Formats: sequence, C-alpha cells, structure tokens
Amino acid sequence: MSKTELIEAVKGRRSIRKYQDRAVPKQLILKVLDAGIWAPSAKNGQQWRFTVLTGKSKDALTLLFQNTLDAYIKEHGEGTTGSGLNSCDIMKKAPVLIMVWNAGVWNHVVEEHSVAAAIQNMLLRAHELGLGSLWIADVIYGKKALEEHFGKTWSLSAAVTLGYSDGEGSMPPKMTIGEVTEFKE
Repeated sequence: MSKTELIEAVKGRRSIRKYQDRAVPKQLILKVLDAGIWAPSAKNGQQWRFTVLTGKSKDALTLLFQNTLDAYIKEHGEGTTGSGLNSCDIMKKAPVLIMVWNAGVWNHVVEEHSVAAAIQNMLLRAHELGLGSLWIADVIYGKKALEEHFGKTWSLSAAVTLGYSDGEGSMPPKMTIGEVTEFKE
C-alpha cells in the first residue's frame, strides 16, 4: 500500500449504520481481526480480546442489550442512553457483531488506548476489504449485564459491527488542524 492509499483509506472510511442482508465470510472476519492484533499496545500488553457473534448468538445478545437499555431508561429517564437504542438496532441488523474487550491487568487508561488502536486497525481493514463497519461505544449502557452474559473477567470496551454497506456513510464536519493543535517553542 502506498502512502497515498493509506491516507485515502483513513479519510475515506465511514461509519456504516445500514447493512445488506448478506453474510460476511469467516475468512474476511478473520482478516479484520488480524489487523486488530497488529495494533501497537502499551508495554506490548496486547490487551484486546474479541468475541464474534452472528446468527442466534447475536440475536440473544442484542435482545439482552435492548432489555438492559429499556430498564436503564425506565430508571433514569428518556434520553439517558444517548444513541444507545439506535446502536442496538444497528447491532441487530448487522450480519456480524464483534464484542471488543480489554483484558489488561494494570487497570490503567493506556490499556484502553491499546484496545482503541486495535479497533481503528479493524475499521480500516474492513474498509479495505469492501466491508462497512461501525465502532459502537453505547455498549457502556449495558456494560455490567453484557459482561455477566459472557462470564468474562475482561472489561467490555466497545462493539464493532461488520457487513456489506447498504448505502454510503456520511462525512461529519472535521475540525481543522489549527483548531485542535498548538505548537510551543
């Protein structure tokens, strides 16, 4: 890949929220995961772990998440789950749902950074393979229930949906380098 192709992938990737009703071959899922494990990690901890869900296992998980969101809203009020309900709907409709875990042992923020780097690699690889993807942080609203469902000792970081896009993702406005950067001499 040339430097031009890399920056085109970085700038061309979109968050996809609508997917075709079409299975994703396991070989492509494995290629996406392989990109994740090549991410840099704090102290080479390689903290990321993945649980890939399709079919009935995905249906059961998204039902649990929906019920958890409904209970949260009932207790805390409308609008308290951000875009959680919409994210749950996307998770239901996507052919593949990857739960992304932090298996770090230091309980330090840099471990979460490592997991985030893995997710970014996965999203870029999915784009390169012609797949749409979405990084979903709204799983935090059901974190405890979702972690208990899987019985893992790891911490749930996010979810990633994968599938063949059913339309174009939109490009939100980006801040300029001047708006986000300062130089000091």
